[in-house]
Amino acid sequence: MTDLIATRVVQSLSTLRLNTAKSALDHHLREAHERQLSHVQFLDALLGDELAARQEISIAVRTKLAHFPVVKTLDSFEFDAQPSLDRRIMNELQTLAFIERAENVVLLGPPGVGKTHIAIGLGVRALQGGQRVYFVSAHDLLDQIHAAQLDGIPGHKQRHLTNVPLLIIDELGYLEFDKSAATWLFQLLCQRYEHRSTVITSNKNFADWGQIFADTTLAGALLDRLLHHSHVLNLKGESYRLRSKTRGSTPIKRQTAR
Repeated sequence: MTDLIATRVVQSLSTLRLNTAKSALDHHLREAHERQLSHVQFLDALLGDELAARQEISIAVRTKLAHFPVVKTLDSFEFDAQPSLDRRIMNELQTLAFIERAENVVLLGPPGVGKTHIAIGLGVRALQGGQRVYFVSAHDLLDQIHAAQLDGIPGHKQRHLTNVPLLIIDELGYLEFDKSAATWLFQLLCQRYEHRSTVITSNKNFADWGQIFADTTLAGALLDRLLHHSHVLNLKGESYRLRSKTRGSTPIKRQTAR
């Protein structure tokens, strides 16, 4: 490539904002010459670098917008320590087909058994698959509901909660929803019903959800829509945090009475 043509190509890449391709141009030119690559092979490799860089940036931006409290992946989850978890369902969920079908996921179990880890892991997997995700704890969701109520915004009008392809609501059950807040959440889930996917983690069995929403009829209607197209996973066992603390503690030596 002559200096004049090389300059024009660099300028064109810059104008098109193909910055990664511009930076990698010399490397791919040398590689194409050394390996005797065709023009199409050279172009494929150059644009492949650009696409990979853009995807990485896109995932980073969407991860920030997802508001995860911490980033966890399913690869780091200790599945062997959770034998109650249905691996067949987990393998199916990782394909992200449940998002395409607008199905829901409900993770039930006591504190510390990995519900939030799995929920975030599914969220990260969805981001990698090109989906938008929004994570919110039940506590923060209540704050958003109260703020929306003060502004007179009904549940189905919260655009960022209604339209996001995957909404994760974590730790439902630690705080009670009053009637108006429960109605607001019901409206939101009705709007998402059969259009968007929702993942919910809870330490309460479904039979106890009437206590969460202070209205058994409303809780039943909410569960009816949530569970119609859903995958329910019941996690059991001891808390990971307590188990780790127990493993890390120093045994106390018993003294023999004399």
